[in-house]
Amino acid sequence: MTSDEPEDQTIGRRRHRRHIDDQFPDPSASMVLHRVLAMSARTFLLNDMDGEFEDRPRPPGTIDALSLSMGTRPLWAQSTAVALQGTGRRDDPIERVHQSRVAMRRIRANLRSFRLLLDPAWGTSLRAELGWYGNVLGRSRDLDLLAEVIGARGPEVLDPSEVARLLAVVDWRRGEVAAGIATERTGLRRLQLTEQMMLLWDGPEFKASASEPAADILPVMLHRAWRDLRGVARQARKDPSDVHLHKLRIRLKDLRYGAETVALVEGAPARKTAKAAEQLQGKLGDLHDVVFSIAWLEALAAEQPDLADASERLTVLQRDAASDVRDGWRRELKDVERRWRAWQG
Repeated sequence: MTSDEPEDQTIGRRRHRRHIDDQFPDPSASMVLHRVLAMSARTFLLNDMDGEFEDRPRPPGTIDALSLSMGTRPLWAQSTAVALQGTGRRDDPIERVHQSRVAMRRIRANLRSFRLLLDPAWGTSLRAELGWYGNVLGRSRDLDLLAEVIGARGPEVLDPSEVARLLAVVDWRRGEVAAGIATERTGLRRLQLTEQMMLLWDGPEFKASASEPAADILPVMLHRAWRDLRGVARQARKDPSDVHLHKLRIRLKDLRYGAETVALVEGAPARKTAKAAEQLQGKLGDLHDVVFSIAWLEALAAEQPDLADASERLTVLQRDAASDVRDGWRRELKDVERRWRAWQG
């Protein structure tokens, strides 16, 4: 199948070859997507809230039905389902922020890739709110990253007093950001987001088409994520600027999380595609982090002349790190493309 094959023809061909087990019928698209959205919503609620979320047992329904129908599927499908259920509240506050952000990214990607199964206006609005709150939490994560960079790499070019002064600036800004996040968490906008996440957990209203078998519907819908990735990859190859590589990273997230969802019914080829996308996403994420640290250090040098020399010396190290991280991204992109084409046939 080519990526340009009409979706109705592809769905028809999948229906023709699909095997239905009378005792354990194939899960519907809504069952699979609800499971992924529910598990991600649970991860977010447990890690972003201060223990007020009641992790109560759910009544029998979509998630349990999917568990049942997955029971006779191959081991790859069962293990993927178990991985998506690996939720829980983390002990470390930094890890809780990380888990919350990953959960929001997974939800956003799935709402985008499989948007035709839900009210598109609702999905677009929720994605925007998740993007807003992800940016709020991202401020904390950025400063955690800076503290790691200064603490780990600073001693290579700075004396202990300079490292301590830079860390003191980061800690002071951490306090500001933490206060801002605390305010947002108690605000109306954040409370409304909690309501939407609870809706994902309980089960959003799906369109009639979502009752079709997941194996017929979900893989076809993922083609948009592939076409979007292919477009930004073309730009990045022509001009591998930080901006274009960041856009490539965003589209890789959509393909990765979408492929992880499809792997529940498609198996190893989808899982391998997701893994390849995750690897390149991680590399470009490291590049994004280094680029951010350089921009922060340069801004600090301009704002505080007494720290300019120390900031500039550390910036040189980070520029070298950026060059190292950039190496090999084209090769890993080819691996993503190879995995996708091997899957699609």
